[in-house]
Amino acid sequence: MSLSDLASLGSFVSGFAVLLSLVYLALQVRQTERNQQISIRHSRVSRTVELHLALADPAMARAWLHGSGNPQEITQIELSQFINLCRALFFHFEDSFYQREEGLLNDDAFETVVAGARLIARSPGLRAAWRIARPNFGGGFLDFMDGVVARSAVEPPVDLSLQAWKVAFASEASRTAADKQSSET
Repeated sequence: MSLSDLASLGSFVSGFAVLLSLVYLALQVRQTERNQQISIRHSRVSRTVELHLALADPAMARAWLHGSGNPQEITQIELSQFINLCRALFFHFEDSFYQREEGLLNDDAFETVVAGARLIARSPGLRAAWRIARPNFGGGFLDFMDGVVARSAVEPPVDLSLQAWKVAFASEASRTAADKQSSET
């Protein structure tokens, strides 16, 4: 084997090693991106769970119920609690909106955010809270949230009353009983 052949072989091996390195690098980049997506999802879920746990506190639940649909009973302290809960939600929505804009949040995850925003925006109290908090936001999120609030204003607020829950519970219990009965026959 001549020196020229050895040089060609070395060049080939070197090129192959570079190719393997690029493939490995691409796999690492892909794995890093996947880990970043998982971290973002985990962060969103953690924020959402924290907000819901905060709403499980009796004082916060009262503030939420009075602020979202019973303004004649809301106290000044409850109003402050309600506005701060709403602001936390709005900041959560804003973060998710910009993650979506930057390609860090997929369509399905963002649709969940939009559905949540639409659901709460059906409440006159949440729309009033948005009007108060709105000056703290800007850019594309402001347009997005204004659109969600405008479209949701025509829908009836979600009934969070005990009576509505009892009706839904009874309906589900009878459906479960009917399903059980039909599976036994």
